[in-house]
Amino acid sequence: MYYTTLETYKKKYQNRSLTHAYSAKTKGEHEAWKKSLRDRLREITGMNKCVYCEPDAQYLRTDRVNDLIAEYWVIKTEPEIEMPFYLLRPDQQKPDFEKKKHPILIVPHGHGGGKESTIQSQTAFIRDALEDGFLVVCPDERGSGDRREFPEQGDEPEKIRMNSHRELLQVCIGFGQSVIGMAVWDLMRLADYLLALSESNGFLACAGMSGGGQQTVWFSAMDDRVKAAITSGYFYGFKESLIELPQNCACNFIPHMFETADMGELGALIAPRPFFVESGEKDGLNGKSGLNNVITQLDVTRKAYHIFNENAYPIHSIHSGGHQWVGTGMRTFLIKAMEKERANIISI
Repeated sequence: MYYTTLETYKKKYQNRSLTHAYSAKTKGEHEAWKKSLRDRLREITGMNKCVYCEPDAQYLRTDRVNDLIAEYWVIKTEPEIEMPFYLLRPDQQKPDFEKKKHPILIVPHGHGGGKESTIQSQTAFIRDALEDGFLVVCPDERGSGDRREFPEQGDEPEKIRMNSHRELLQVCIGFGQSVIGMAVWDLMRLADYLLALSESNGFLACAGMSGGGQQTVWFSAMDDRVKAAITSGYFYGFKESLIELPQNCACNFIPHMFETADMGELGALIAPRPFFVESGEKDGLNGKSGLNNVITQLDVTRKAYHIFNENAYPIHSIHSGGHQWVGTGMRTFLIKAMEKERANIISI
């Protein structure tokens, strides 16, 4: 016989009243809600406790990963916090390469591995982006890749695939912070640096799988500089995918989040920018109701897009597999998003 507690929290969540449930009917109401929710998320994630500093970017070396040339850089995101990232450039042998301005694509990694695993698992997508002229950037999230803490450090394959998010959360929560809050802060500081590069044309997109999808959703929800967002394997209702599956990575958990908003609200913060969601029919992380746990949250997100008459978004691409990146339609999505942004600039 076991006397457990988690069942109580499932009921508590079912009967909750979200402080920032989406209910806007006009653009003005949407903007007021957006500001209020972002302010609350900065508070509960601890983003407002992060400390700004100049990036002090340093190039360290060039590696070859899956036959792609990747420059290894490190920047500061807080005075004593450094973030390594790979920078991959389009074909520098093309005519007038140095004279061209390039869009930027940040590709955060998933829960297992770091920036190398991103290149290895999403090689085709990255090759396409490079062919389309993107500067592609693959950073290490805090606690992953070259930012692992003891005892996950080491070159053994099993350790390389691990992260230190549990250890980070157990410490930072006592200071009112969270892993995803720090991750979003780091991506914002990375964006500061990248958008200031002389070769940047100002268009910034973000795309990720699983934990990379999580970073993409949160980063795009909190920063309007992200002009197009792609998440794969990470968009679903919190109850079935986090409360009923509490063994998921510690980076998912934030004080007061379950009282504040659900995934649909995070998606609504991205509106009206182009947003692409990829789901697998057999992805166990969707929860017990499967795709229905995704669709009900997308229905919330669509309400925000309808307000802006952006009824083509979010795009929902469903494949027959499990928790995996397939990528169908993503290249076309990014190209159309760039064309849309270009048209918006011209019309201003």
